[in-house]
Amino acid sequence: MKIAIIGAGEVGLTYANPWVAAGHELILCDLKPSPRAQDFAKEHGLALFTSIEDAVPDCDIVVSCVFGTVSLQVAEQALAPMQAGALFIDMTTADPQQIRQAAAIAAERAIPYVDVAILGAIALTQARTNLLGAGVGLERAVALFAEAGAPLKPVEGGAAGDAAALKILRSVFTKGLEALTIECFMAAEKQGITEQLHDALSDIDQASLRDFLGALIRTHVVHAPRRLKEVEEAERQLRVAEMPVAVLPGVREVFARTSDQLAKEPLETASPTLDQAFDWLFKVNGVVK
Repeated sequence: MKIAIIGAGEVGLTYANPWVAAGHELILCDLKPSPRAQDFAKEHGLALFTSIEDAVPDCDIVVSCVFGTVSLQVAEQALAPMQAGALFIDMTTADPQQIRQAAAIAAERAIPYVDVAILGAIALTQARTNLLGAGVGLERAVALFAEAGAPLKPVEGGAAGDAAALKILRSVFTKGLEALTIECFMAAEKQGITEQLHDALSDIDQASLRDFLGALIRTHVVHAPRRLKEVEEAERQLRVAEMPVAVLPGVREVFARTSDQLAKEPLETASPTLDQAFDWLFKVNGVVK
């Protein structure tokens, strides 16, 4: 197949190498090719374009690996000269709504559009990095990435933009957890109880992550007032120990808000289901579900 990679940076070249090895005809496109991209093209005898319009017209697959801020602009430039039936793969970290907008443009041109989110560190795991994909033409994308040894997992029932949305939410969770871990374990290390803290947290390993998170949501809407006092005391102790405190104040605000909301509008049950907990949270926060 003839494949054009738009954006010959870390991501683009990571997948270019195994696709060349698999025998595909590859084209690189970059507005300002780096010396590495130029050397790669020269080494493998590849065409290196600086114009999207010149690079993509005859390609079977076009893979966008640019910055998310220019994702929609690049997609529009690429989709215009692409042939119907050719596959567009968007690997940018872009606004999910912009990806959906680009996918709608692609659909008007009968061009399948797949949104692929990178879930790890390309620099560390290279083509073996976990990927998440959604959109029309996903089967073709899965087969293409399989040739590179890349695990592309489909978003069940997902449309283009859903993979990007999941990546962003995953980042909210993992980066928030990372920040809280730093704050918590610095305090543990200062007190010389890091190993003991690991032991104290070991009960979390006894349940699946899904069950653990579900329990947090269900019980939060019941026990937030009591837990608020624990958070306040934890923050007080960290400040007394002269530890940096940045995450806990935000945690405290969440528990305080829920406590105030419970005082105004208590739940009708002391053991809410996950759906009941979500319904109440959306309602009291004025968010349309």
